[in-house]
Parts: sequence; C-alpha cells; structure tokens
Amino acid sequence: MDEEIPVLRAGSSVKCRVCAPEPGGYAVKLVPSGIDGFLPCQEELNEGQVVPATFVCMSKDQALMTFAFRIGTTERVQMGLPSEPETAFAVWADSHPRTYKLRRAIDIVMPPISTTAVSPLRSGDYDIGKLITDLEEGQLTGCVKMICDERLSRGALLLFRGRAVGCIYGKKPMVEPYPIESAIQMLLLDSFLPETKLTVYDLPDEVILSMSAMFLGVPVLEKDYADQKKLNSLVKTLKNDTAILTALAANEMCLAFLHEGEVFGSFHVDHQKFSDQGTSFDEVMDKAPDSKVEISILPAEMTTEKVLFGYGLSTTLEVMKGQAPIEM
Repeated sequence: MDEEIPVLRAGSSVKCRVCAPEPGGYAVKLVPSGIDGFLPCQEELNEGQVVPATFVCMSKDQALMTFAFRIGTTERVQMGLPSEPETAFAVWADSHPRTYKLRRAIDIVMPPISTTAVSPLRSGDYDIGKLITDLEEGQLTGCVKMICDERLSRGALLLFRGRAVGCIYGKKPMVEPYPIESAIQMLLLDSFLPETKLTVYDLPDEVILSMSAMFLGVPVLEKDYADQKKLNSLVKTLKNDTAILTALAANEMCLAFLHEGEVFGSFHVDHQKFSDQGTSFDEVMDKAPDSKVEISILPAEMTTEKVLFGYGLSTTLEVMKGQAPIEM
C-alpha cells in the first residue's frame, strides 16, 4: 500500500533529514514522508541530522526547501498572495534576502549581443509608468540600464519574461549595494525623473537566468570546488545546473553563463566583450596564482510552472505609490 503523500503548500513548516552534501546545500528527505528534497544551506550539517525547513514547491518528485533561519514566514506570505506560484517565489525570495557583493557597477551586465546600437531614452519624453507596464506585459527578457545624474545614481534591472530577477543600484556616496527588492524600487523611482536616461535591450534567456543566480540563487561553498580552476572542470561539479561563475584575478573579472549544464558563453567585464566560448574565463583564471572563483546556482524549480519567478514591476509600483516623493 502506497504511503499517502502529505499536502504541502508554499510556506509550510517541515522537518527534513540530511542525506548527503550537494553543491549549494544538501540532499534531504522530508520527515516522516520520506520525500526527496534539496535544502540550500551554508551551514555545516551532519548526515542523519534532522533540521527545520520551509517548503517552497515540488518539482517532479523532489521538494525544494529553504533553511528555517527564522520561525514562520514573512507578512506578505501570511497575508496571502493570489496564487501558489507567487507564494512559492515569495517564500524563496524572503527566506534569506541576498545582497550581491558589488565588485563592479552596472558594467557587470553585458551590452546587447547584437551589434546594432541601442540609443538611451530620456524619461521626460515618455510615460514611464506605461513603459514599465509594457515591459512587463510584453514579457521582455533583457536589461534596463538607468543613469540619473540628478541623484548621482546608476542601475541595471534584469528582466525575465517581464519580471525582475536581478538589480544593481548604486548611488554616490553610498558604498554598499541595496538588497534586490530595495534596489528595484530605487531604480524605478529614479526612472521617473525627467532627465534620467534609460537603455532597454534584449538578452538571451540563458544569460539572464544565469545572472539571476547572483541575486536569487544559492551560493556554492568554495570547499566544493576549491581544487578546480578550469571552466570545464568546474562545470562537471554542477551537474545540469543553471549557474553564474565569476572569475576574479589581477583586477580582472569574467563571467561564465551556465544553462542547464551547458556553457552558453562568457563575458569579460573589463573588455565588455561576450564570447560564445569559455576561453576568456580560463584566461582570467590563469592571470594570477591567487585567482578565485565564485559560483551561484539557480534552482531548476524557479523556471517551472510551480514558481512565478521574479518580482512583478506593476506590483512593485503599487507598493511604492504611498512611499514615492515624486509623481507616480
């Protein structure tokens, strides 16, 4: 007789038994159901240890959880969201807000692959509220770069199918970056000032999903790949994952985009050059003996129908209406 599988909803508190380490966390089994799962975790856990977790979603026969850093869920999850996929994303994004360590400014986001020049727009010449809605409804996958001299700010917003999945926002004299959700709000806010310049362009799904792992992914501990230096060797440790790999050496930086286990290409940040090969990544790694790699994985569940991946732009504008000091 088959054991009845419990009904789990995004935000449910669960317990799981640690089975084995995996890049970015641990393979686990839910207790007492025995359902297989993945638990992202930066803590050192022991095999057989039972730990509290928060359920995000099921994908096929595997559960995705977040480590229960705090009891319960955030207010927006408790208040209820329109759908289970939206709740699943909120649980994931709210569990442990990430602040990307800003080593570079918006130049970390590659320009369009097309050689056709993209001219910036002056915000004062457009209905910015409608433009933002059009980007969402048109399901743009790409980037919006923002330059606002009035506020001495720069920003880059990453969109996947019209939803924000990453954001860099810098403002002088600020040094530390904003967490992703605050960065999205600040970028949208500055976009309404008439002299702000906006550059909107497409990027491949593979690039955007890989880069989203910087902001909404799972960091991989260095010990999991410390003896690997070449891109091909690093990729083998990541199975069929989507991930961003960052090579840092001799004041140079290169990104490698990994999509479902395949290298899509690399982007040398200093040269602002994209290649469909990974050679520039290895070249940067070979520059100095103290070169290092940083890796973040995007769980495959994020791009299934179980999760509405990313922050809604129109929803963010609604939240901001009572806060913004300028006309929305």
